[in-house]
Amino acid sequence: MLKQKGYLGGLLILVAVALLIVFLWVSSVQGQSNDKIGVVDTQALFTEYLATPLYEARDQLQAEYDAKSEGLTDEEVGKLFMEYQAKLENIELEYSNKINDAVAKVAGEKNMQMVVDDSAVLYGGVDITQDVLAVLK
Repeated sequence: MLKQKGYLGGLLILVAVALLIVFLWVSSVQGQSNDKIGVVDTQALFTEYLATPLYEARDQLQAEYDAKSEGLTDEEVGKLFMEYQAKLENIELEYSNKINDAVAKVAGEKNMQMVVDDSAVLYGGVDITQDVLAVLK
């Protein structure tokens, strides 16, 4: 019987500590506000920043590819295609990195803990899309 009281007392202490930890965690989460979460409209970033230079680069690369591919064998055309596809992917990556850097800069200036795409948010957060576009331009 003494052993059972020892186990029961230990269990009660463990439950009390667990409840205290949960209470402190909930209190700290409730103290956080929505202004620490940024929201970005990536569709607007694409439309207003990325689309024009990306389409221009694609059209330029397509014209170069068309001119160089005339008279080549199928194998040479395939290699040339892969070369130009890699060039276009590098341009996309360069612009994506600029967008990521701009988002990080704005988030840092506003002391935000995270930034998510607006399509993933049902409620809350601070829209920083225009701030990001201002940094990009």
